[in-house]
Amino acid sequence: MRRKLKLFAYALMLLALAYPTLVPPVLGMLGVALAAVVPLVGWFLANPSLTLTVAAGLLLVRLFPGVPRWLGRALVASVPAVAPAKA
Repeated sequence: MRRKLKLFAYALMLLALAYPTLVPPVLGMLGVALAAVVPLVGWFLANPSLTLTVAAGLLLVRLFPGVPRWLGRALVASVPAVAPAKA
């Protein structure tokens, strides 16, 4: 497999030397393709994280049913501590 890849690279280099005017458009097309693939990979990697986070939260809520109420009270109590009212 490595030998075939090496031969393919040599063939591409010879074609680039034979047709130097085609190199910039081909590199531009490769750049556009890469620019389309990278966000898709990022989206795919980000969404499983979000899904797994929500699933973990739901499991924790089922495991500890009083935690959401406790977190709500802690949030309400922490607001005056962080942002005290003006006199």
